[in-house]
Amino acid sequence: MLEMSLLLILFHFEKVTLSLSVSLSLSLSLSLCLSDKLFGKRLLQAGRHIMSHKSWMKTVPTENCDVLMTFADTTDDHTLLWLLNHIRLGIPELIIQIRHHKHTRVYAFFVTATYENLLRGAEEMALRKAVKPEFGGGTRSFSCEEDYIYENIESELCFFTSQERQSIIKYWLDNLRAKHGEVLHNINFLEGQPIIPELSARGVIQQVFPLHEQRILSQLMKSWVQAVCEKQPLDDICDYFGVKIAMYFAWLGFYTTSMLYPAVIGFVLWMLTESDQTSRDICCVVFALFNVVWATLFLERWKRRGAELAYKWGTLDTPAESLEEPRPQFRGVKRCSPITGCEEFYYPPWRRRVFRWLVSLPICILCLCFVFLVMLICFELQEFVMGIKEMPRLARFIPKIMLAITVTACDEVYRKIACWLNDMENYRLQSAYEKNLIIKMVLFQFVNSYLSLFYIGFYLKDMERLKEMLATLLIIRQFLQNVKEVLQPYLYERHKLGELTLRAVWDLLLSVLLKYARLAAGKAQISPTDQCLNGGCGVPDEDERGERDEADSGRFSEGETEEESLIDCGLKLRKVSFIEKVDRRPVCSGPPMDNSFLEEGSPTMVEKGMDPASVFEMCDDDDDNGIHDVKESSGGGTGAAEGSSTSPEPKMKRESWMDPPEERESTTLTQAEMESCMQTYADTFQDYQEMFVQFGYVVLFSSAFPLAAMCALINNIIEIRSDAFKLCTGLQRPFGLRVESIGQWQTAMEAMGLIAIIVNCYLIGQCGQLQRLFPWLSPEMAIISIVILEHFAILLKYIIHVAIPDIPTWVREEMAKLDYQRREAFKVNFETM
Repeated sequence: MLEMSLLLILFHFEKVTLSLSVSLSLSLSLSLCLSDKLFGKRLLQAGRHIMSHKSWMKTVPTENCDVLMTFADTTDDHTLLWLLNHIRLGIPELIIQIRHHKHTRVYAFFVTATYENLLRGAEEMALRKAVKPEFGGGTRSFSCEEDYIYENIESELCFFTSQERQSIIKYWLDNLRAKHGEVLHNINFLEGQPIIPELSARGVIQQVFPLHEQRILSQLMKSWVQAVCEKQPLDDICDYFGVKIAMYFAWLGFYTTSMLYPAVIGFVLWMLTESDQTSRDICCVVFALFNVVWATLFLERWKRRGAELAYKWGTLDTPAESLEEPRPQFRGVKRCSPITGCEEFYYPPWRRRVFRWLVSLPICILCLCFVFLVMLICFELQEFVMGIKEMPRLARFIPKIMLAITVTACDEVYRKIACWLNDMENYRLQSAYEKNLIIKMVLFQFVNSYLSLFYIGFYLKDMERLKEMLATLLIIRQFLQNVKEVLQPYLYERHKLGELTLRAVWDLLLSVLLKYARLAAGKAQISPTDQCLNGGCGVPDEDERGERDEADSGRFSEGETEEESLIDCGLKLRKVSFIEKVDRRPVCSGPPMDNSFLEEGSPTMVEKGMDPASVFEMCDDDDDNGIHDVKESSGGGTGAAEGSSTSPEPKMKRESWMDPPEERESTTLTQAEMESCMQTYADTFQDYQEMFVQFGYVVLFSSAFPLAAMCALINNIIEIRSDAFKLCTGLQRPFGLRVESIGQWQTAMEAMGLIAIIVNCYLIGQCGQLQRLFPWLSPEMAIISIVILEHFAILLKYIIHVAIPDIPTWVREEMAKLDYQRREAFKVNFETM
């Protein structure tokens, strides 16, 4: 009954994880509502925002923006103008708006483009689009000259998805290149070097990310996250998040569905093992061989399924880049490239090999020794606990749980070490960087996750202990990883917006208690009319205003008022705000300036084709009391300047145009501000890594714990929705990437399947199943039998690999048919023209 109790514990843990995500969202929404009512403006000025998915979906939508580029508040005006001018001159297709996020205190470039320019960008990046049936159907790289052959080309809203628009803009931004000798502060650009990636790597640009589309995101929440028993909307996921993320969820769903077979068979065999030792041995051998065959069939069938999806999404047989761009983080000495003839960075390969052998290898060995030492300490503790006779039965799992927690914690440490080693090895290309990082992480994870199991199974040869250790590792690791995926985005977002510190939490608690005490004391003295005029409508009474004024005055230095502080904080915003709103200014002096001067979404001078440097000359004013109006004159900018110098202008206070009262007092965050505080979705790397470890637990030691597949199945059902919930609620939207398959992870899992054959055959021979089933075998014959069984399993795996083609026949036929129909359609159209 031990296995059943472990299975119930896993199911309980997964329910706790799912309910935790829901309750966390509700509690954060309640906290936001309560804090907004209790503290209002003071809480906002303190920066203590507690946001959830529900409140995020209620933020003010940001229109006319596909990609957001943010800068730190300390970024100087010269840097902003330098980059703005380069984008305007180098990428005239883009429309840039400059804004300042007062709540998060960052500068932001709001980037978008017109439909006509996006069509030209799609042609430049060879974006594949669907072709009309009368022209052969299928997909084809977009061409402006033959735009009439593509479906929905007449509809601006339907032809491009938001993900495709953002990909085109990112393609332009990544291809903004420096000229010879260009310098920004201490950054010396090479000729032809991409500017945006380099500034991002140097920390000048904080973030470059696409904005969510809330309407489609709400639909995904209903059809994907909340529809637990429905199929995943893979096409919608691909359209919104891109092929790479859609391919991961397609693989995860296929893996979960395939896991149903070993889960059911393992449960049946586990029920049969309760009879006698002979039945237990037979089930162990049969299930080990079944899992080896299942793993091979699963990997081969997925390659076919992946090819179908890649064909459907237009990435099958995607031509590789003939000349891949270097990574922005790549460093070296300057030299003339023997291929292009241009100046480039060069890093000698021998230095990378020396670092790999003299630094990377010793550090990896030290980490593995640490894992082995921790494992021995936990085993010694377990021996001590088991030696106490009065100790309860469940207490024997405490050392195992400690080891599982340590292994999970070490995963994150080893990931950072592997990334650091990979960065120090200084790979030039991103493909080589990712390949070597996967190799390091697979080796780290293999030893960290399976060392204790190999020690028990190969050295101690204790199958009962191996079963308990495997169940504990599998359940605890999956539970901790799910909790981490749910909590981490919210804690990060709360830290960015709410300054998640002990002092902030303590101040918030004291403020809540004080407010409740004040409400309880004054409840009997407030009439219904007063409640409506004051508390019911959120308008503070006179006493409360006095307390707020006293509290607010303590936040500023002596002799400094809040208005003066806000003006001082806005000095830097002055010039950038002018760039954004200058065309809204009145053309003649007279009445005060209207507040629509700072209306969000107004056009910028970049769209008008004006030089940003001239704008700074126009608004460079040392007078602290206000600014001069720009007069309209036929003489151009010079005439305007002369007119302003000859006739005095009525001056206005700076905050009347820089920080209007209605905007300053607003407690509503914009969508762009909210998403800039979210955690970045790094990649599918960690998601694949988690499933890779789980796959190893299932196939390597299936003979010891038949219920491992059932535990993995339950976890994966929750994993699909938790990963979807994480992407749709707590993370920034990633740029869509086009991939053909899951890449190196397919190779890693095929290698795991080969190792599983060797491990399972060794366990069958070493743990006594073969000797008990065939007692007449001599030790030599038993070893020969194990070797024959191993070679037979490897041969069977190879036969399955060769017999099942990677690309289905119908896909090959459709590709050939579409190519033929496309050629024939163009012949007919050419003859009729």
